[in-house]
Amino acid sequence: MTCQQNLFPTKWSMAIFIAMVILAGGVLAVGQTERVVYRFHGGNDGQGPLGGLISDNAGNLYGTTSESDASSGTVFQLSPSVGQGGHWTKTILYTFTGGNDGGDPYGELVFDQAGNLYGTTLFGGTADKGTIFQLKPLGSTWTETVIYSFNDQPPQYGGLVFDKAGNLYGATCADAENRAGTVFQLTLSQGGWTTKVIHAFGGRQGGCPSSGPIIGRAGNLYGLIAYTGKGSYGGAYELRAPATKGGNWTYRLLHIFQGSGDGAYPAGRLMLDRNGNLNGVTQLGGSSNMGTVFQLTRQGTSWAEAVLYSFCAQSSCFDGAQPQAGLISDGKGNLYGTTPEDGSGGGGTVFQLTPPAVQGDPWTETVLHHFTGQGGDGAFPVAPLLREKFGTLWSTTSAGGGAADGGTVFKILP
Repeated sequence: MTCQQNLFPTKWSMAIFIAMVILAGGVLAVGQTERVVYRFHGGNDGQGPLGGLISDNAGNLYGTTSESDASSGTVFQLSPSVGQGGHWTKTILYTFTGGNDGGDPYGELVFDQAGNLYGTTLFGGTADKGTIFQLKPLGSTWTETVIYSFNDQPPQYGGLVFDKAGNLYGATCADAENRAGTVFQLTLSQGGWTTKVIHAFGGRQGGCPSSGPIIGRAGNLYGLIAYTGKGSYGGAYELRAPATKGGNWTYRLLHIFQGSGDGAYPAGRLMLDRNGNLNGVTQLGGSSNMGTVFQLTRQGTSWAEAVLYSFCAQSSCFDGAQPQAGLISDGKGNLYGTTPEDGSGGGGTVFQLTPPAVQGDPWTETVLHHFTGQGGDGAFPVAPLLREKFGTLWSTTSAGGGAADGGTVFKILP
């Protein structure tokens, strides 16, 4: 699979193209500019952000950092300065202790309609199996409340999602050996949250969700699992919402990955596009066993899988490898994502996939940024992107950014 190709009508534009290729280490540069808006310093400041970012109506960004020597992780806010070109101001909204309040937050945060933040931790809580927490703004401070402590299976990395009725959904995976796990629902009633397992994995139906679920247009849930039986390489599932309140959810497998050309070990959240297709990534498989971008299309009562792109991760390509985070899209149908490996700098990539003009032709992959793996621009992004309405892309790197190697918050300007 080749990378993007362009035609240049004049010798001057060809000369510019050659210079761009040399500067980019042999990979097509496309004019996007990466800028680091914050570098984590470790200690009380936090380090190693592993989740993506969300934003509010004022343009503030919110995210988490993982466990450090000085804390068990943080929730932070980045606020833009007045005027263009100014510095962003970072505020720590909460620092986890690793006790009953939770520890090591992972996954994207989510807002409710009242402006409260919700997220998950991998550890801590009453049984040290992780928590679901709420952060409520009270003036200039935020108050943390644990609304659920997991007893046996920690929450999965994909985070939480709200439905239109205000219910929260997420997934758990016990471990890789028993290959079980659950999808759960939290319902707010009379000031408290009630937790219900709406599906327990196991047996032939597969298990161990590799991400949190997403909600489809009819209220159905869609997600990914790491196992679907002996010799399998993961799958995609649907949980159909009950016809009546309080009824049972109906589970079915939509696709089983074969570990070769169609991909292996799906990761990150699925993304529902404007045409009703489910899009996602696998960490391995594909033509070079470096991962894929895939699409599931509804065909009657079944779903058909197509590989939109296979990463090659070779010196002739430097297109990235082993994506772990879900995708986002724009109004034109382009897909955007990150890879933590490969790229001309060795520290991962941010990429764009452009749909073909003629249906059935190959999609075009363009690397928007190559992380160096050293220096100030960050390295090893494992989180999904956030796209502003004007096209700016935001996310985090889990490492790099300077001497502290604590990771970054970055943006890519269109």
